[in-house]
Amino acid sequence: MPLNIVPPSNFKSQINSVENATHKSNSINTLPDTLREQNGGCLPISTQLNEQHPLQQHLENYQDNEHARTMEQYREIFGIAEPMKRTMELSIVERTDFNPINENHLHSDILRNKDCTIDWEDIYPDTMGKNIHNNIMLGDLTHGAIEKSLGL
Repeated sequence: MPLNIVPPSNFKSQINSVENATHKSNSINTLPDTLREQNGGCLPISTQLNEQHPLQQHLENYQDNEHARTMEQYREIFGIAEPMKRTMELSIVERTDFNPINENHLHSDILRNKDCTIDWEDIYPDTMGKNIHNNIMLGDLTHGAIEKSLGL
């Protein structure tokens, strides 16, 4: 696992006691974030400085950390050739995987060992702000989607 020595750019080094201490949830702004507020208990100084729960950064970087850990295990077991080969194959697939109709990337999912998992995007394809017709093709919409994705 890589050790991050330099703090992120949004890292706070001072606390302003005058600011409002209510925290909002990341997913829905109208809900209070109970993990950050910790009503009835003490509030850790790291939460006051960074305005984030200690697990939040870990969860945001979970897939990258998991991939780095897997590559490190492959290096220890099979030598340096296996993670290099997998990294090169993944970069080739990401550069050349061309599928204008559907946005899923089966080849990269296989190389990342995610081919047997069901993600949020597999069930709800419109999560990235794309039109849902890009993933569910019916009749004449197929050719229009191909022309639109290719810029024709």
